[in-house]
Amino acid sequence: MNLPKHFKYQLAQAKTSWQLVVLGIGVGLLASTAIILLRLAIEQIQHFYMGSNDNFTAMAQVDRLLMPLVGALIILLFVRLTNQKFHRMGIPFVLHRQRKFYGYIPLGNSLNQFFTAIAAIASGFSVGREGPAVHVGAGSASFLAQKLQLPNNASRILASCGMAAGISASFNSPLAAVVFVLEVVLQQYRIHLFLPIMVSSLIGTAMSRLVFGNVHLYDNIVIPNITILSMVPFLILGVTVGIVAVMFNRSLLMLIKRSSNMSINIRLPLAAVIVGGIGWFIPQAMGSEHGALALALSEHPGISLLLMALVGKFIATICSLGLGIPGGVIGVLYAIGALLGSLIVWSLVPFFPQLAIFAPMAVMICMVAMMATSLNAPLAALVAVLELSGNAAIIFPSLLVVVPAILLSQQVFNSKSLFFAQLDLQKLSYKVSPVLYELQDTGVIALMRRKFNVLDASDPWLEINSTLPTIVRQHGDDGKYLMPSDIMGLTSENKTLVEIKTLPDNSTLAEAYQLLSPKRQGFVLILAQGSLTPVGVLSWRSLMKHLHRGKGY
Repeated sequence: MNLPKHFKYQLAQAKTSWQLVVLGIGVGLLASTAIILLRLAIEQIQHFYMGSNDNFTAMAQVDRLLMPLVGALIILLFVRLTNQKFHRMGIPFVLHRQRKFYGYIPLGNSLNQFFTAIAAIASGFSVGREGPAVHVGAGSASFLAQKLQLPNNASRILASCGMAAGISASFNSPLAAVVFVLEVVLQQYRIHLFLPIMVSSLIGTAMSRLVFGNVHLYDNIVIPNITILSMVPFLILGVTVGIVAVMFNRSLLMLIKRSSNMSINIRLPLAAVIVGGIGWFIPQAMGSEHGALALALSEHPGISLLLMALVGKFIATICSLGLGIPGGVIGVLYAIGALLGSLIVWSLVPFFPQLAIFAPMAVMICMVAMMATSLNAPLAALVAVLELSGNAAIIFPSLLVVVPAILLSQQVFNSKSLFFAQLDLQKLSYKVSPVLYELQDTGVIALMRRKFNVLDASDPWLEINSTLPTIVRQHGDDGKYLMPSDIMGLTSENKTLVEIKTLPDNSTLAEAYQLLSPKRQGFVLILAQGSLTPVGVLSWRSLMKHLHRGKGY
């Protein structure tokens, strides 16, 4: 389907437009529908074999041992069916595609992620559903952008919309989803990005509430007043969370590196045996985060049980993700943080009984602090804890934990975001120069010149004397286009024709810059997508004027 030229022209510009907002609504509907289907599939499967959702404590020990193995075998079946063609999945892969391919994700990747995530989460592996939600959400946006033949700059924005819709549909937290995408994925706050991403997140939340209800599991938690003396335990929590987050990141990366040469036929069953063995003794360590959170928020949980659950959850998560089980990391980071916070507070209660009232709040704060430190997403974590609790009073104690945790992680241990560390380990490129990143925001059709002469090679082009650029069509199978050397800025005693490079009309200024920058002069010819029909020309001079104007030079 090809949209009207005026519609695509508006999308090609780096500014807010009603066209982009409408497409954001469409992406929100498509992505949230996919995530709702994923959640319903997981819930129905778990209800079938355990009678409820994520209630592994109610299962027999043998069932807890065998279910991960069944899930691993189903995942291997999907791998066999796709011949490992679409085996890269998860948020790091989406980040790579967002930075280098304008958010384009092959449909096979999204389908593989959808079905293997259902198998992994439903069978009790210690992985979260937000990774698949981000991947499937971005894949839904990519599918829509390809069908509509949108400019690449708009495709990249819609991929971000799909991610926000996926997260909000998973966690019922629309604002946290928007901040996460801006802070972690795009790593920039641009005005024209806000509205489409916000409306997609809103649609994701509305669709989720329509099916699952407006459920906030933690809005009944009391937030006590913080005194000067009670600030010290929260600072201690922050230091502890920082150390554990660094241990988590390094352990996971080390296992990914050491297992990279192992066959997937060995890695997945090995992960199943480890998780099933842990689940035999500690059912709270299985699944995403619900079992661990129920234990952490229970009244007077046993210290030994909390410690066992924390160690079990830590190892089960490292082995699940490190050995290649498809799933996300945010939910399980929530679980590890919650168990850690509960363990520390209840360990101190015998010596300082007044700390007991702070236990539920500490659990919530450590949940998001663990995520913030591991993924380097402090603002997203603060917005998440605000939405989860529904109480702005939690912001101050959250800062007391998040700030020292991230400072310790980055400044003392030189730790970086887990997602980008995974990309480095997997040798997936994601770095883009500031100039190209700036130019990726605008499509070529927003800047190209639409009036130009088009002649055949047999025409007397030497006699053309016009202020318009002259393009000479060369007949043949190669379909080359030529341009007089003087117009291209090349010095020549005799007027000659030189080949002009071409780009499809969905390209961005970044791609034009890469073609023209070696000689820093000349033109690039813009062709209608999927054809050899010229629709405009773009000069190096126009490109530089746009770049300098955008940078405020």
